[in-house]
Amino acid sequence: MSTIRRIALVYREVGTLGGIQKTAALLESWLLEWGYAVEVFTERDLGTGTERGEKLARALKEGSFDLVIDNDTYVEDKFRADISATREAGVKIVAVWHGVFSWMLALGCKKASRIFSTIQKTDAVIALSPSDEAAFRTLGCRSLCIPCVDCDKMPGFRRVEYPHRIVWSGRFVDLKRPLDAVKIIEKVRQNVADAELEMLGDGDPEVVASVKRYLAPRPQLRPAVRLRGFVKDVAEHLKNAGCGLVTSMVEGCPHSIIEMKMASLPVVSYAMPYLVSLKDGSGAVQVPQGDVDAAAAEIVKLFSDGDLCTRQGRMARCSYEELAAFDHRKAYERLFADLAKPQGESSLLSVDPVAARNAMRVLIEHAQMGFTAVKERMKEQARDNESRKGPIGAIGRFLIKVGRRLARP
Repeated sequence: MSTIRRIALVYREVGTLGGIQKTAALLESWLLEWGYAVEVFTERDLGTGTERGEKLARALKEGSFDLVIDNDTYVEDKFRADISATREAGVKIVAVWHGVFSWMLALGCKKASRIFSTIQKTDAVIALSPSDEAAFRTLGCRSLCIPCVDCDKMPGFRRVEYPHRIVWSGRFVDLKRPLDAVKIIEKVRQNVADAELEMLGDGDPEVVASVKRYLAPRPQLRPAVRLRGFVKDVAEHLKNAGCGLVTSMVEGCPHSIIEMKMASLPVVSYAMPYLVSLKDGSGAVQVPQGDVDAAAAEIVKLFSDGDLCTRQGRMARCSYEELAAFDHRKAYERLFADLAKPQGESSLLSVDPVAARNAMRVLIEHAQMGFTAVKERMKEQARDNESRKGPIGAIGRFLIKVGRRLARP
């Protein structure tokens, strides 16, 4: 039986601005509802420097906590400090891995192997898909798939029409490829002249600027693309759309897809076959990663066939209801009970062969994507180095030298 009663929930901050924040906030509300005592520790409480581990260890001891659930797993220094603090305080630690297990490899991040080494020092890992669960178990970690599914924001809503309006929702960062969404609507309008695109979210100012730069010389396209910025309540935008679009390179358990399915929207997405929310028969169509033409063609197909839109929309809503039926409380109770067992008696270490094969396919695909990303960065760096060697670079270096000499007393 689990003896866990007091839980420390750790993340940078808890709110509604991003997927991880939403997930952490939702988990806090669930745990409180289930009768656990929960305290949230953010960067404001712990800091980010050398004092972080000391502050967390002291708080864990003083509060007599039984468990830490750590959502801050991507920044290695902080994650290591949190693990050390739990060891000092004699408290178990569970990591929540909010993306697909191999997303760092897909981006060509150098720290991917170090993070995997660090996560093996935790007591368990919460994964978001069966493929992720299998991957972490293969690493020797206790792991359990506990997908995060939002509560229904549109109870009782019944869709009666599918207007030619696409909704895209997410942070404006390279990982989500918002510019691809604009290029997709541009191609859709070649066949569906009144098609529109609503983009919900904000993020990196440079990525937002790149979208605006693309639209600037295209006066026919500009009115069809609406940049709404951060939207706290997305329900009305979803109700007024006819199709959802996802252009991400990788995802974990994306709230955007869940919300689209709440609203009975058919979804067109770049391929992420490890996501349960994109499986066949779920009202979602996957096209190859980065294939703007294929995504546009699928949307045109939907907008040209009202019956197809309706069927896909109904399947999407059924898929949401199936996902929402997951018993989160039972899953967390299973996890907590397993943590009380010795490692050799854990039921969270056996690897399902089908999920393991899927994880291997994902690993290979993301490793290939990572190699491509690294090569592109090397080319870009070479171009930058070459430009510095040119006349402008030489003049710049000369002026810097002169300025330093003039600054001397």
